Amino acid sequence: MRIDVLTIFPSLFDSFLNESLLKKAIEKGVVDVRVHDLREYSANKHKNVDDAPFGGGAGMVMTPQPIADAIESLKGEALKKESRSKTILLDPGGKRFDQKLAKELSTFDRLILICGRYEGVDERIAENFADEVISIGDFVLSGGEVAAMAVTEAVFRLLPGAIGNVESLKDESFERGFLEYPQYTRPEDFRGFKAPEVLLSGHHENIEKWRRQKALEKTATIRPDLLPDVVMEGGAADIKFSIALVHYPVEGKSGNEMTSSVTTLDVHDLARIGKTFGAKIVYIVTPVEDQQRLVERIRMHWATEERLQQMDARRSAALDTIKVVSSVDEIIEGTKGKTIKLLATSATEMENAVSPAEWRKIAAQNPDDEWIVLFGTAYGLGKSLVARADSRLLPIAGASEFNHLPVRGASAIILHSLIGRSKEKQK
Repeated sequence: MRIDVLTIFPSLFDSFLNESLLKKAIEKGVVDVRVHDLREYSANKHKNVDDAPFGGGAGMVMTPQPIADAIESLKGEALKKESRSKTILLDPGGKRFDQKLAKELSTFDRLILICGRYEGVDERIAENFADEVISIGDFVLSGGEVAAMAVTEAVFRLLPGAIGNVESLKDESFERGFLEYPQYTRPEDFRGFKAPEVLLSGHHENIEKWRRQKALEKTATIRPDLLPDVVMEGGAADIKFSIALVHYPVEGKSGNEMTSSVTTLDVHDLARIGKTFGAKIVYIVTPVEDQQRLVERIRMHWATEERLQQMDARRSAALDTIKVVSSVDEIIEGTKGKTIKLLATSATEMENAVSPAEWRKIAAQNPDDEWIVLFGTAYGLGKSLVARADSRLLPIAGASEFNHLPVRGASAIILHSLIGRSKEKQK
């Protein structure tokens, strides 16, 4: 790979390019980094590269001519026909740079990095000469040189031959979607602060499990925003969960606890929603035997009718996750040997309610726990059940004062906020 840097302060890169792994990568021919002084491309006899902004305002703006000429000159150099290149303007108003983007850029044969200065670069560069505008964070620097160094550092180390131990890259922060686990080295006891015993045990399976757990805890505490990106087949990160559509105890119109009726639409839709978000089991909770038989009849109908399976195999697979129980206690008793935690949901705010990000942090503390996400029919979960819950979730906030979502719609929105991720993030 070749990286060309356009700057008005080329000497800033002297030590950066002559130290550590980057220097070795350059010497081995893994990467070729060339720094170009933009003033050398200026058509102005004084070699100026900036001017006052049109429309007035403070500061100066980098003029387009030196930058455009530099880009065209570099692109005019002979390169192999199949080479892929990208020209990047480094600017605080650009796309956020992250590990995913670093991987993408590492696949190119050539990068041209434009370092802005002053109040910025004439917008015509971004519109007509740069392929992409990138920012390294939501803060402002005096110029793009530090940003260019950050991009260069992040990209070159992903190139084949840049890092001695390629395995070391796999566990780094952001590589698997969350922060890296804590690291320890000798001495085992430093001023009374001891390294975790599990790391000294030699038990590789336990060490891997500990590292996974600590990585999740660290991410949940410091960067909970990353957790939706860590969704796997079983749900968010390693969180084990099922969902329960509760028909007793639920709240009636007058506030009393009651039993509501099961509807076939609820059974079908909750099964599909649960399957979509990776729920292990979709419980239908009702103490009424006739209602239990109705649910079981629906499930068996789709499980045994070959014609229905051929017609809609996905619905059949979703309904296979259904399990009817008489109470939440039956769920807990049926999972002996496991720690079951209850998460209550409601359309109204409950005491000590937490956000989805806060719940993920709680759940990540003990990945062996199994969570049951409770959804109430009628006017919501009964107060006695809410009181038993280990965590309570903040209600969905709509765009108006109207607050009357059907349980099927609310459950999909809630599960997406807890463990889902956008289609863009799945790419």
